[in-house]
Amino acid sequence: MFEDDRLHDVPHTSRAHLADVLNDRRAEVANDIVARLRRADMVISPLIARTLVHELSIAIAQSAPDVVVHWSRMVRHAHPAAVVAAMIEAGCEAAEELAHAEHGDLATIVVFLEIVKSRALTHVLDEVPGHRVDGEPTAIRSLLAMLRARDDATCNHSRATGEWGRRIADRMGLPADITERIVKAGILHDIGKIRIPDAILFKPGALEAEEWEIMKRHAEAGAEILSEIPALAPYAPIVGAHHEWFDGRGYPRGLRGEEISLETRIVSVADSFHAMVSDRPYRRALSYGEAIAALTEGRGRQWDAQVADVMIALAAEDRNHSADANLSAISASFFGNVQPYRLPGGVRAI
Repeated sequence: MFEDDRLHDVPHTSRAHLADVLNDRRAEVANDIVARLRRADMVISPLIARTLVHELSIAIAQSAPDVVVHWSRMVRHAHPAAVVAAMIEAGCEAAEELAHAEHGDLATIVVFLEIVKSRALTHVLDEVPGHRVDGEPTAIRSLLAMLRARDDATCNHSRATGEWGRRIADRMGLPADITERIVKAGILHDIGKIRIPDAILFKPGALEAEEWEIMKRHAEAGAEILSEIPALAPYAPIVGAHHEWFDGRGYPRGLRGEEISLETRIVSVADSFHAMVSDRPYRRALSYGEAIAALTEGRGRQWDAQVADVMIALAAEDRNHSADANLSAISASFFGNVQPYRLPGGVRAI
């Protein structure tokens, strides 16, 4: 088993549960991971602690699948390694606790744990400037991988929202740091939908009033998810407010005008435009002309008029969807070689 000095950087709850499930052979694999981290002379962040737990869960699954197979049955088709890692990270006292967890809650835990795959950890450590880990790129790749696993259309919509946000910001002459914040918040804006029940998220028709109230929670849920990941916490306020309306009739807080940050106002327009021109199970895609008309009608009401006007100008110049051709660059930047867990279901963007 692990010696105490090997575990000083791993959360106490993780240590307790790892001691119950790891045998000497798996401990040897895990010790090697810890040794690599310590050789890099790093301060282990919560993000890296989660990565370490994930690495250990992979070791468990590879060397003793019988340890985790009964947990995997409890959460439908979730990857056994994810189940064990989720149980450890959540500090569950018994497997039965995980059996009663909502599927969305499990998915959220898996997002946290899907920071990097085992083969990617060494690469991440090698690239660390000043012996510290920048968790932001791997965390974003993790969340994108989750979206891609759930539904390609939602993942594409998220990337497109980031790209349209970039184009709006560039046209407005915003500084590079603000532009990058807009791009990344746009990419992450719908992550809260993993907490929405399947029956509502996948419903092909109109939502009932009660269902709509539940659906509206995805903005705040996304902010909560990001706020719990230190590297992504700065994007939480933007994600949490991306459905606010300029006239104060949006949700969740009813913010209006300048109470809504400029970054959020840009993400809102980018999100809305790409959603309008994309096919959905419950409606056909609008033409660029129809979307421009909708933006024109809603400028100053749903959307900041200045931002809407920039989007209208860009759309008028680009009716051949050339912006979508730029998505491969965003995909390459944030996906890398990360392969997502295959969780059941899919997310629709609205």
